[in-house]
Amino acid sequence: MQRKLSFERAKAEYIHRFTADFVPNWARQRRDDGTYYAPQFASDREWYENTRFHGEDGHIGTRNNCYTTGQTWPLGKSLAAPYRR
Repeated sequence: MQRKLSFERAKAEYIHRFTADFVPNWARQRRDDGTYYAPQFASDREWYENTRFHGEDGHIGTRNNCYTTGQTWPLGKSLAAPYRR
């Protein structure tokens, strides 16, 4: 399948993804229950393969949104401390 965005461009444009390769600023904040978010995917490549962008089959949302499914939660869904690469 021909992708609408290359892997490199998707990484540059979607800075809110949370993978073991990329930690967005929001992931460093403690949640109300005292835990922290965990990476949704083991790598940026895994995120990319499970994400659809505007114009691709399976994309749900607006032009500036991506649609991600199949999160693998390699460390579980929450952590006792912020994730650090």
